[in-house]
Amino acid sequence: MVIFDDFVKDKKTTLILKDKNTWNNFPSFNWWDGWWKVEPRNIMEVLIKMVWGQFQLENKIAGFEYWSNYQTAKNWKLNWHQDCDEKLKLTSNNIISPTLGQIYYIENSGVHGGYLEISNLSPETEPNPSKIERIYPRENRLIIFNPSKKHSVSEITSGNRRAFLSNVWIKKPTTFDKSENVDHKDFSPMEWKDKYNIS
Repeated sequence: MVIFDDFVKDKKTTLILKDKNTWNNFPSFNWWDGWWKVEPRNIMEVLIKMVWGQFQLENKIAGFEYWSNYQTAKNWKLNWHQDCDEKLKLTSNNIISPTLGQIYYIENSGVHGGYLEISNLSPETEPNPSKIERIYPRENRLIIFNPSKKHSVSEITSGNRRAFLSNVWIKKPTTFDKSENVDHKDFSPMEWKDKYNIS
């Protein structure tokens, strides 16, 4: 895992990312083939290029999955999980994970809680509270980590938090077989209810 604080230096980019209008009608999951095939089409893909351009991934990967999370409600949390090809998991119960992942914190307005928690144990092992890393969602903080490791977000008791996330895939996930933009409603309601702790 690597952490970069004060990652975005350009004020214009920061203002666009913080603008709530940027995220209106933003699909749950999105796919991009990468800047070496398609020029960035939105500010999210510009940010992806800023994050991953330093790793010389051109023509070595299939592309990027990306999405955003915004939490305002009290008592929100994200249960332990691994990032994976969601459609494949639902149709065959196979877990195929991306190679690398990133979380970038766009907004933190008085957040209490909301820590990223990453298990240091193998994905097959249940997380042990004494063997996890906890990272606070500081604004303009970038975290690069292995999304195949089990991770969660601790309970948010107050404040607002927006995170932008992207994953690097060697092979395009079946989640995007039909479209580059997919919404939660395209998956089993019970799957999302469990994953996002919705009561």
